[in-house]
Amino acid sequence: FILESWQKINGEEPVCFGAKDNQYGSFNMTKSGRVKTMKLIHRSGSVRCGNYISSYWGCTYSGYGEDLMTIITDANKKAILPPTEDLKAHPDNTKDHYSLPGYHHNSTELVFRNLDNPLSVSSYQEMQLWYGQDWKDYFEGDNSGKTCVDVYAWYE
Repeated sequence: FILESWQKINGEEPVCFGAKDNQYGSFNMTKSGRVKTMKLIHRSGSVRCGNYISSYWGCTYSGYGEDLMTIITDANKKAILPPTEDLKAHPDNTKDHYSLPGYHHNSTELVFRNLDNPLSVSSYQEMQLWYGQDWKDYFEGDNSGKTCVDVYAWYE
């Protein structure tokens, strides 16, 4: 019997991501296994798109509503959390934002939904934390800031 619980992935240093110029934050999984979901806990900083009000997780431009833009990918920039099917598209079909019921731009933590098929990870596998517009190189030029977080995984 294994007690399921949140396991912290990063060490003392937080994982930080910026809002443009491929300023993703990278971290390495601490053990192999199957991950059901992950969560991010805000430690410091904020990001902003254009001259809109900065926030922890997204872009406060009204067109996004309460949608978020903080995305966990694998080392090949493939979206893991939220899963690709949860991402919303702009009119030109660029998918870089999503809604997460119960969470907003300045929630102290983001808990992603459980994956339908848990993700198999290996020990030391690299994962990346991106700001959606930076991830897709979408209108990122006037973005600024940096958010730093603690990363947790839920292994099944």
